[in-house]
Amino acid sequence: MSEARALRLALFVWVVYAVIIAGIVAVQPDRRTVTPEYREASEKWWASQPDIYTERNGFLYLPQAAILYTPFALLPKPIGEPLWRLVMLATLAAALWMGAKKLGGQKCGQFFLIATILVLPSSFASARNGQVNMLLAATYLLAGFSIAARHWWKAALFFTIALALKPISLAPILLAAVAFPHLILPLAVGTVLLVGLTFAHSDPSYVIQQYKDFWECCVSNGGRPTGHSWCDIAGMFRTFGWQPSHELMWVTRAVAALLALGLALRAARRPDPIRASLSVMLVGGIYLMLFNPRTETNSYVILAAFIALAGAYEFVTNRSSFRTWAFVGLAIVLGSENYGWPIFPLTNLWLKALCTTCLLVWLVPSIVRARKPQPFLPPLDAGSEKPGMA
Repeated sequence: MSEARALRLALFVWVVYAVIIAGIVAVQPDRRTVTPEYREASEKWWASQPDIYTERNGFLYLPQAAILYTPFALLPKPIGEPLWRLVMLATLAAALWMGAKKLGGQKCGQFFLIATILVLPSSFASARNGQVNMLLAATYLLAGFSIAARHWWKAALFFTIALALKPISLAPILLAAVAFPHLILPLAVGTVLLVGLTFAHSDPSYVIQQYKDFWECCVSNGGRPTGHSWCDIAGMFRTFGWQPSHELMWVTRAVAALLALGLALRAARRPDPIRASLSVMLVGGIYLMLFNPRTETNSYVILAAFIALAGAYEFVTNRSSFRTWAFVGLAIVLGSENYGWPIFPLTNLWLKALCTTCLLVWLVPSIVRARKPQPFLPPLDAGSEKPGMA
């Protein structure tokens, strides 16, 4: 397939996908969606209502998330809700296209097409529900490419947006800041500006109180979610009948954080900047999937974005290799919640976590030993031809 045809086909897939999602949401804006929480928080924020942080499993985001959603909350639901999904889809597509240009070389069109196909299975739930996980996937990728290019302020901008979207972004942000110290100053400035954004509100005392409420809500509810409905490593254990205590899981998460930090520091030492930055971000993504106590099944689109790039690279270089089909298989698994009966009930809350654990087990020696080939490599040489390429 020619590059021009592959690019046109990829764009066609994204346009059709976006039209389908937007059409479904426009007709049924209140069905299978989490955005009422965003909309309600935005309306309450500007009305200075004090009960944004009330429900146990409700709005657990920084006040900045309510501000960012304001343009969509101001629009009628049949317009604002589809528009929110379109922004998410366009941002993820742009991030994958940047990855194709950085990693695909002369095969960037085919690369983009394969990456698009691989990310779609895991993206549907987030796109349909309007959850920010798809935006997080995109911002993490864009931050990783900015780090590789030594564009520290641009990377900090993407990280700041990610933190505003969801506070769990603090984990990969801290990993990146320690692994790449040049980020510290831009991130500090970005954090100050992010906090200052909330004081655009007319009542500073209200703003301060919302920060207090957010902290209390996270401390009391964030680390102790109710029910067996979470897809982290603890959820996998519960599916198999073991009920780890909250105290044990806190210790496990702390130890895992230290191991992730060591792995990120080792990954950052790789000579190739793209491999180094994306490996650090991948470690952060895996940590979020396995050790965030509120990981949902559709959260794995964050990991799927990295797997899509890895699978696309392997596919255009050597599609007959085991690694190629391992990444393809993982991309399919990461969309398992969208496959209906009987796949979803049979795989829910354990298969994604198990496969991600296996990925981590493979990734650790891969990073420590820095063996080749790696999942993220420099761009293909313009004149090179690899086995299996069209």
